[in-house]
Amino acid sequence: MWTRQLYRKVLHCHLTRSTQPHRHVSRWVKLSAVRAASTTHSTGVLASLQVTQGDHVHIRDVGHVEQVLGNIAAGGREKLQVISDFDHTLSRSTHNGVRLPMTHDLVKDSRFISELNQKKTSEIWRYYYPREVSTTLPLHEKIPLMVEFWNKIHNIFLASDLSRQAVRAIVRENDTRLRDACDTFMSVLHKNDVPLLVFSAGLGDVIHEMFEKHGLTFPNCHVVSNFMTFDDAGKVVGFSDPLIHICNKNRSVLPDDTYFLKEKERTNVILLGDSLNDLQMADGVPQMDQILTIGYLNRHLERLQDFTEAFDIVLVQDETMDVANAILEKIVGSDG
Repeated sequence: MWTRQLYRKVLHCHLTRSTQPHRHVSRWVKLSAVRAASTTHSTGVLASLQVTQGDHVHIRDVGHVEQVLGNIAAGGREKLQVISDFDHTLSRSTHNGVRLPMTHDLVKDSRFISELNQKKTSEIWRYYYPREVSTTLPLHEKIPLMVEFWNKIHNIFLASDLSRQAVRAIVRENDTRLRDACDTFMSVLHKNDVPLLVFSAGLGDVIHEMFEKHGLTFPNCHVVSNFMTFDDAGKVVGFSDPLIHICNKNRSVLPDDTYFLKEKERTNVILLGDSLNDLQMADGVPQMDQILTIGYLNRHLERLQDFTEAFDIVLVQDETMDVANAILEKIVGSDG
């Protein structure tokens, strides 16, 4: 199955990195080497998508992508569903050269977290985040560390003065940004009744508030994430179970198969993410005919080769949804 093949890519990445020394390769050598292997000119669907011709777009197997795109386009909107990560995938990674916060960052750095607790979260972050993004740490060691990581951060949130109103204020007071043309992306999906599953290890309440802030609250969009639980007074008293972290964004954390069974006739998938672990997100699709994976390589450009081996299309430091929108246009037609 497609999903098993993708999941094996993720496992292979972790396992091979744990048994091989890390190879530091110059950013420019790496980029040029992979680019040379992915510049085969296309005469099909890709050739008609001008946005895929830029130097920031990397496609290892043009023939495969052409075939998948053609099959998905032939299936049309009725056969399509979209699965996407949120932090630094639908949301921007940087703006004017400055890294933008993820959903957890927005809360931990807010005025509702005391100076002492902000110091604690910074210490936790400094220890665990390098392990989260590590490509050499074996998966069996990383998973328990990720559980510790998010539980420690969430416990600090629980000990702070957080409420529904505070979460809303945090989002409203910060310069939260989605990728350029993300509004077009989500609006086209909504207009064409294409379901969008947002699968995030971030904070679901913050995601909902960001969508509302940007006027992108649509019934076709379903969010699976870490949600806060509130008491009758609106105070945060807990978090949803199971905990979602970077290593378990798959069907294991879904309450049941209701969502994917509801969309079982939609056997063509477009998946978007900014991490190799995001390839797991389509694991619950029961019958998948085609899947097109788009990877955003925002940082750590030395990982380009890993990304091009795992994702069908890799976008390097691209803060837009232009490529995804051009592909959607081919599928839903000019009326989208």
